[in-house]
Amino acid sequence: MQEAAVVPSEGFASIADASKPNAGRISDFVLGGNHNFEVDLLAAKKILEIAPFFPKVALVIRWFLGEAVRRLSEEGHSQFLDFASGLPTIDHIHQITRPGTRVIYSDIDPITVAYGQEILKDDPNVRYAVCDAGKPEQLLTSPLPSQLYDASEAVAIGFNGICWFLRDEEISHAMKTLHAWAGKGSRLFLADFDFTNPTPEVVAAMKLYETFGQPAHLRSLRVLQDLIAPWKPASGGFRSLEQWIGVKKGVEGDTQSTFGGVLKGAILEK
Repeated sequence: MQEAAVVPSEGFASIADASKPNAGRISDFVLGGNHNFEVDLLAAKKILEIAPFFPKVALVIRWFLGEAVRRLSEEGHSQFLDFASGLPTIDHIHQITRPGTRVIYSDIDPITVAYGQEILKDDPNVRYAVCDAGKPEQLLTSPLPSQLYDASEAVAIGFNGICWFLRDEEISHAMKTLHAWAGKGSRLFLADFDFTNPTPEVVAAMKLYETFGQPAHLRSLRVLQDLIAPWKPASGGFRSLEQWIGVKKGVEGDTQSTFGGVLKGAILEK
């Protein structure tokens, strides 16, 4: 098994801690997975009472990831780096790219990483490391990128469904760090909520995550765009995830009416 040497942030609620809910395990539950505990089921039910469409939110974010990866792969990208990856199952990057593509997944929780490493152990082109998405230097300064990547090639970086769990200063730091590290022609694909006018329902849902020890942060797309500099939206800019994946009916109406926000995504360029 690969070594998960980087230590996550102090105070993080581990995926192995069955005493309190965990955001990663809740997402696993709503996507139909089995890496969760009874405490996550109870927490998920509370969230679903407020937002019964929440499973669709998680699914649409994964669909956007797949669409962005396919487009970037068709453009010739063969090196991918992903943050807050969760378990590498169900249409994840290494499953939808061209043969020979090199992928590094990362997650803040070492138990998730250990599970992922076990799943990926027979694939020589994929690695999984422990890293806090708000501190990407933990991974970038490790030996892993130089071991797997060709330094002369661009890297496509995934940062999806993460920003609402990061403070403004963490997003800004992560974006600047990744931009400085990435080579010419690199891309970053990102999905997040545009909460221009958050409703009481979404505030209540986010407070639930705060009780789990994983507070969420509501911000507008305009604020997020300031935080992701110096990355710049490529052709097409930010669009709703439903526009990206080409569906006419999904969660956009639900999230707009209930949460006062819409899921937006973009492929960014250096």
